[in-house]
Amino acid sequence: MTNTRYMQVNAMKPEAKLIEVGAELIRSGELVAFPTETVYGLGADAFQPGAVEKIFRAKGRPPENALLVHVSSMAQVQRLVPEIPVIAQKLMDQFWPGPLSIILPSRPCVPAIVRGGSNGVGLRMPSHPVALALIEATGPLAAPSANLYGRPSPTNAQHVRQDLDGKIAAVLDGGETGAGLESTLIDLATGTPRILRRGGIGIELIEELLGKAIEMVETESLPRYQTNVKVVWGDNQADFETKLDDFISEGIVFGVVHINNACIHRIEKVNWVYKMNLSGFGMSLFSILRDAEKNGLDTLLFTPVDPEEARAAPAMMDRLRRALTQQ
Repeated sequence: MTNTRYMQVNAMKPEAKLIEVGAELIRSGELVAFPTETVYGLGADAFQPGAVEKIFRAKGRPPENALLVHVSSMAQVQRLVPEIPVIAQKLMDQFWPGPLSIILPSRPCVPAIVRGGSNGVGLRMPSHPVALALIEATGPLAAPSANLYGRPSPTNAQHVRQDLDGKIAAVLDGGETGAGLESTLIDLATGTPRILRRGGIGIELIEELLGKAIEMVETESLPRYQTNVKVVWGDNQADFETKLDDFISEGIVFGVVHINNACIHRIEKVNWVYKMNLSGFGMSLFSILRDAEKNGLDTLLFTPVDPEEARAAPAMMDRLRRALTQQ
């Protein structure tokens, strides 16, 4: 059991002394959680296999799952890959720093435990000042999200505490990260570009930049989020009203999530009310799931999603489907 240290850091102008405390822990082989512009990451020195192994133990993550490596400069990228293809350079120039992760053929020096045994390594340059300052001080960091495997991703330090307190050395608390939508993941290591995960950069923006359609690898095999709250939604307004009536009559302790400012009646009979926007503004899905747990809710009922709004927000819909108790 580790005595996890929590350090509040200025999100826009991180204090050098606090960054150095985190960096020294990283250099000594420990794990430090830090904010990015998407979610909190759990960092270890990417070149220390023993430190990286601690990530898998702390998260309960399957060992065959590769980890993204976070960088703060192109010089760090060149330490990790033998060459940067033209297509990768275009993506980096346009979307870095930002929520885009790119898999490229790896140099042999990148530990196999980071690569998940593959020949490629996933690279990401976050835009959050705290993340960039820490990576600049430590060098490349292997850093998945700072949560237990399968749990909703953490968008603040309290979420990290809920899952990893006593399992990691420290948390750099830079406050809320925002919408909490993870990075888009594109694989350029196998010749044909493939999107492996929808995220903060829309696929249509990538296709527009590259001038061609990009294959989307379906993520149906991803497990649903592990929460103590049942998640259901109304297929349409009538279905929503039926579910709402059933929950009220059965005395279920439940909350309603308004999607894109949808309105409902009988709000006084609902135990908890949340608002969520598919565009990413406002409270994140991950925060709602964790808050519902904290408030002891049995169920979350989501309002119906307009088909056009759903098509305009495929990444958010992907996360929402993963939250559903019944597909």
